Parts: sequence; C-alpha cells; structure tokens
Amino acid sequence: MNTVVEKIDAARTLSKMFAAEHLGFSRPDGWTLLAEHVDVHKYWLSRELDLNVSWDEAVFSWYETVMVPIKRVVDSWEFRSAFPRQSNGDLYLAVSDHWHYLKERNPAVAPEDAARSFVTHFGHGVARWFSRFLLP
Repeated sequence: MNTVVEKIDAARTLSKMFAAEHLGFSRPDGWTLLAEHVDVHKYWLSRELDLNVSWDEAVFSWYETVMVPIKRVVDSWEFRSAFPRQSNGDLYLAVSDHWHYLKERNPAVAPEDAARSFVTHFGHGVARWFSRFLLP
C-alpha cells in the first residue's frame, strides 16, 4: 500500500470483512493501522515464501496465523476483565505491538504467548493475577 487512497481502501475493506468480529477502535485510524499490520504480514510472507503474495492471500494468512490466536486469548473473560474499557480492536493492536517487542528478543514467541504476557504485564485488577493461571 503506497498511496493514501490504497490505505483508505484497504481500511474500508477490512472494516467490512471483519464487521462480525466486533473489533471496533477508539482511535480514528484504527482500521488503517490494522491494514498496515496486514501489509507488513504480506511483506514478510512474500519474503518467506519467495512469492508475490496477493492482498487477499495476506489477509487470509494474517487472520488465521495472527488474529485468531490473539483473539482466542483476548476473548477470554480473564483477559477482558483485565481491560474492561478497551475495545477488541485496540487490544489487538496493543497485543500485536507487544508481540513485535517480544519477537525482537525471541523470534519464536507465539501470538498466544504475547497476549498472555501482555495481560500479566499491563492488565488491571484481580483478572491480571488470575490470567497467569487460567489463560490457555
């Protein structure tokens, strides 16, 4: 995605595709940031496979290998209780950024591990403590 128009189109496409996911963002550029995450995933996937991966293929791969594993943890009551005022989209972006940070130290860290690490470090209340023992 090089132009502003491409970024806006990608953000609109994602917001329509994932309307049923109830992502929602508190920031106006949330969908654009999500589109950038997919674009970065597309870049790395293309490099890894030594192929030109299409946008649609990248979205599918990103959803299955990044979003779903993070979503499994974020959707648990322990995680949600630790972040009662955060939207699902905001939490995804925050966990994803935390995952990037963790991967700099350990490239093998899984997205689920990043979500668990995020809640134990940044969560609030008793749910933060419980999450250490109850999250899958």
